[in-house]
Amino acid sequence: MLRKYFIVAISAIVGLCFAIGGSFFSQVNAQTPRVLPTPVGQANAVDLAFVQAAGEAGRANLMLSQLALQRSQNQAVRQFAQAEAQEQQNVIRQLTQIAPGIRANVPQVPGPKYQALMTRMQQLSGTQFDTAFLDEGGVNAHLENAAVYQREAAFGRNPSLLGLVNQSLPIINQHFTTASQLTNYRFAQVPRRYNEAQLPSISAPRAQ
Repeated sequence: MLRKYFIVAISAIVGLCFAIGGSFFSQVNAQTPRVLPTPVGQANAVDLAFVQAAGEAGRANLMLSQLALQRSQNQAVRQFAQAEAQEQQNVIRQLTQIAPGIRANVPQVPGPKYQALMTRMQQLSGTQFDTAFLDEGGVNAHLENAAVYQREAAFGRNPSLLGLVNQSLPIINQHFTTASQLTNYRFAQVPRRYNEAQLPSISAPRAQ
């Protein structure tokens, strides 16, 4: 009989210990904040997406500008292409320096969309080419770039990428303004088609 009471008493003590221990660890876990994994190299998903998008656009716009320097005889177009090539060379150079630190890869070739545009641009010449270049490499490219760079500025984390964005946005705005003046661009206008025999000529920038 005594042995039976002894076993019951031991069981009760063990159960009480488990109950107290479980309560203690529950309180500790509740009070201890969960540590979230730190993004690699102070970069988040927006930063990584920016490297991809800016890299593809940079490669495409550089190739398109180099094509314009080879084909265009229009001085205003050539000046714009030269400035655009310098802009994209700087972007690619900085992205290439930053990317390894955040375990990202800078695209080495333009994406399929840009490759298709390049193929079409290579079929144009003269005024058609000049106007198409300013529409695509000037207006459209910088509208797209503005959205990509502004998103990075708002939601990105990496200080080096944010520095690149802050440096580039004024240039993007400047090049968009120049291309808009040369083509008399109006936002959301009916687009020109580059299969037509006649296209508007390139005009000089309007006085500010």
